[in-house]
Amino acid sequence: MNAFRPIDNALPGIAAHLPCAGFAHLPTPLQRVEIDGRAVWIKRDDLSHPDYGGNKVRKLEFILAAAQRAGQRRVVTFGATGTHHGLATALFCRALGLECEVLLFDQPDSAHVRENRARLQASGAICTPCGSLARTVARFYLHPRRLRRDTLFLFAGGSGELGTLAFVNAALELAEQVDAGEAPRPARIYCATSSGSTLAGLTLGVALAGWDTQVIGVQVADARLGLFDACTPKTIQALMRRSLCWLERHELCWPADCPEVLLDDRWLGPGYGHPTVAAEQAATAFEQAVGVALDLTYTAKAFAALRADTAPGEVLYWHTLSST
Repeated sequence: MNAFRPIDNALPGIAAHLPCAGFAHLPTPLQRVEIDGRAVWIKRDDLSHPDYGGNKVRKLEFILAAAQRAGQRRVVTFGATGTHHGLATALFCRALGLECEVLLFDQPDSAHVRENRARLQASGAICTPCGSLARTVARFYLHPRRLRRDTLFLFAGGSGELGTLAFVNAALELAEQVDAGEAPRPARIYCATSSGSTLAGLTLGVALAGWDTQVIGVQVADARLGLFDACTPKTIQALMRRSLCWLERHELCWPADCPEVLLDDRWLGPGYGHPTVAAEQAATAFEQAVGVALDLTYTAKAFAALRADTAPGEVLYWHTLSST
């Protein structure tokens, strides 16, 4: 497919520095549904690819294209045992002829986790169980291929400058759809937030579009890993600044402010991967209205936050889980 890149018009000159594999099916559709007696708009990123959709597809078409341009032949990344990011990376690496290794940390077991793990094992990727998250991160940074130029070390969730810019592009895609009359401009956008580039990119992209829309990330991962921040406003803000520095290094002008990060930490529950009652109820309501399942680790918690929103104005839920 041809790449869909409204970012090229918003940031002239970026195309030369931001290659794109073009495998995402964009723009993803908008859908209006009635849930809990109110209208809710859904950005259907679950339909971003017929083989495996979700928000990772947008990031990977930039990240893997850059890896190929750099002559890299293998990707090493990490995620939980039911990782969506790891599975998407493995599938699209295979499609592009790249080798892939996924380091895995433990998470609470579920049918959804087992299904994803089976698909990952069938993908042809090297799957390396590492136990705890701390051990997995240590393995990632001390990997024996760490100094090899032919290997891309990709942080969990595809979070980094290119993943963030993919969601700047996504926000501009939404702005084009609104301008075309496909949906009203939302007052608030909700998305699940773990490694952070989806929230970082949407926040920057909304600012670039000139909107006053609030982008609310719903925290679905633990705030800290030992002594280090992992999923906090500080980490998201740092990711945004790194992305703006990437633009500056390539002599590209960012014509907007760097907005405040909005991260709602009330819906995580006992920790990453642990279901909550609110998430289970949100998943049931969503499936009844849309006919699409939410997972209890990420998307159901984000939608639970939206269900609790009683403020005036249109709301949009950015659906990041593959439905294929």
